Amino acid sequence: MARPPAETLHRSLARAILEHLRERGAEPGMRLAETGLALALGTSRAPVRGALGILAQHGLAAPAGNNRGLVLRRLPPAGDDPFGDDKDGDAAERLYWRLAADRLEGRIPDSIAEAELLRRTGVPRGSLQRVMLRILAEGWVERGAAGGWRFLPLIDGPAAEDEAYWTRRALETAALQAPGYALAPATAARLRREQESLLDTGTAPGPRTIFELNSGFHLALVQASGNRFLTDAAARLTRLRRLAGYVVALDTTRLATQVTEHMAILERLEADDRVAATDLLIRHLEAGRAARARLLTAAADRLGQMSKASRRDA
Repeated sequence: MARPPAETLHRSLARAILEHLRERGAEPGMRLAETGLALALGTSRAPVRGALGILAQHGLAAPAGNNRGLVLRRLPPAGDDPFGDDKDGDAAERLYWRLAADRLEGRIPDSIAEAELLRRTGVPRGSLQRVMLRILAEGWVERGAAGGWRFLPLIDGPAAEDEAYWTRRALETAALQAPGYALAPATAARLRREQESLLDTGTAPGPRTIFELNSGFHLALVQASGNRFLTDAAARLTRLRRLAGYVVALDTTRLATQVTEHMAILERLEADDRVAATDLLIRHLEAGRAARARLLTAAADRLGQMSKASRRDA
């Protein structure tokens, strides 16, 4: 039996809410306010209410008590889809990569009407809206005028990536030196589990999972500073790096080394040795710098291949 369109929309929006919560470093017990989520995702409260209902059905949200809405009960790690029974997932994945490739290769303009995007992709409106909600949650598109979409600037090459490197170095080292820096034990434990999962020989993580877990590691370190300005700047930079980060993550030759370096930084932070942790962080960022520049030089070719593969499979 086909799933009703409303439920399909609510599931898509539920995924977008989870993406948004991960980016904000949400922890269990956080209140899920309909108004705030609607503003963050550029939609109205009614579909957000339906999406929160989906989260509650899957045990990810629970009543707050005293008629105060819902609170987050559990936040699945990046790459873990709690709604895996969705049979349209493969088609949505192909469409997502096609849009990502077309955007980075300049085939999609900054602003585009939804009707034009439908014409270009040749998919049903519901399928397109589902993927666009996901992209909206990831932060590289926003709703435009008259129901269209506006794609946001991205880090799309070696020069921009080098600028991002120096910005990350400044932000992340400043965060580790902030007064009152405190990495919660529960957060440290979660980061360790996520990093270990990247080396699980039973499953091969895809580029999105690798990027989400690794960028999430760095974002969590900044969030532990308690400085909202550093956190907001780091979150924005993460959004700008996302698609280029997927390209970089296609090369897994440094994955084991990255995980080892992350674990070493985490160990020093748990020992409250922020001086050593900062030194390790700088070396870690510098080590990946040359590899990222090399991979992004060939980004257009790699994304072109992904886009063509997506079209053949569609």
